[in-house]
Amino acid sequence: MPWSTLLRTSGVGWAVIPTCVWMWYFTNSPTYYVTENYWQAATSQITQITIVPLAVCAAGAAWEALRLKRSGLVDGGGGTSARSALTVALAQLKPVWYASVLFTAWSLVCVTRWTDHAPGHPDLRVIALVGLMFCAHTLAGYAIGWLLPGLLTVPAVAVGTFLWLSYPRALEPLWVRQLNGTNLAECCGYDQTLTLRALTVPTLVLLGLVAFALLALLTRTRRGGLLTLTPLVAVAALAVPLAIPLGYKVAENRDTSAQTCLRGEVRVCVWPEQRADADEFRTWAQEGASRLRRMGVTPPKSYSPSFSNPTRPEVLKALVTSVMPSTFPVCGKRPWAGRSAYVPVGIWLELTAGASRTDIARTTGASPAVFALVKRVRALPRSAQLAWYRSNHAAITTCTVQPRLDPSDYPGSGA
Repeated sequence: MPWSTLLRTSGVGWAVIPTCVWMWYFTNSPTYYVTENYWQAATSQITQITIVPLAVCAAGAAWEALRLKRSGLVDGGGGTSARSALTVALAQLKPVWYASVLFTAWSLVCVTRWTDHAPGHPDLRVIALVGLMFCAHTLAGYAIGWLLPGLLTVPAVAVGTFLWLSYPRALEPLWVRQLNGTNLAECCGYDQTLTLRALTVPTLVLLGLVAFALLALLTRTRRGGLLTLTPLVAVAALAVPLAIPLGYKVAENRDTSAQTCLRGEVRVCVWPEQRADADEFRTWAQEGASRLRRMGVTPPKSYSPSFSNPTRPEVLKALVTSVMPSTFPVCGKRPWAGRSAYVPVGIWLELTAGASRTDIARTTGASPAVFALVKRVRALPRSAQLAWYRSNHAAITTCTVQPRLDPSDYPGSGA
């Protein structure tokens, strides 16, 4: 049958435009966050963007199998095909293959909104994996459509594929998320890169799915069910031990040799994707570090921002965050007394570094009472402010020091 006729009569052809519209809408959601200007982070998102297209292609393949089976032109009925089962499948699935290529290309177009002027290129390993995902799920859908009777097979394949690709991200143990390939969308910050193991695990599973489909097409009978499941059992034995150590993580630390470091009051190191913003990072970080040092607070020796397109409030907040403890103390059964000091100390540091109250209130949501307390602290002499900071900074880093937030406890308060 000519490919144009196949395309016109195929169910998947009618779903292409609505699916592409959905993909564009999904990636333009204001709640969808991806690391800006980093090709690897953007490319990794196509494993999630193509969940619905993959379900569409799997269901379309099941429909083609049912249509061919009911025609009686293969294996009985109106005649017998002289071609092999695989040759027939590849020919019958032309519309689905075209749709798969279109969906993959369109997914790359969708993610370019996060890669404006980004250095480098899309991660070809991820694109290859997505291509394998389309191939494996299409063949599996076709095989299931051939083996199972009834039109309900098509929606069952669509729903089953969608659940397999989306639901494991809500399951425990966490390593289950690694098996279907969509967990790659967790990648990556600027300081991270995809680990090879996170790519290997879903590749093994997909190869097992391809082997299952090919065996099912060769046997063309449900009586060979146990034989067709053998590849899935085999790849599970290989993939699960590799997935367990990963948990939900798909990234590893990026080689710091790719960074460019600018010296000054604080050493500012940026990744290639942040180089266009290097001057802004350095200017505002040096300004904040100088203000902190004049007050007696030791600024960080180095600063590596985790974002791009910076604003002055963002840089100052990130600089202050590196001065604050990154983890909270574990105090056992004793309550952590320093909790009440964390927000006031952070606000005092930001104001000291040069941030405005308006910018801080927008990001912290602190109450007016906290700002009033910090205002009283900043009215103290420099030595008293520094004593207040050191006392309460110690309280948020240990379980044994009690916070002393009241400015009247310090010399020069006028109390």
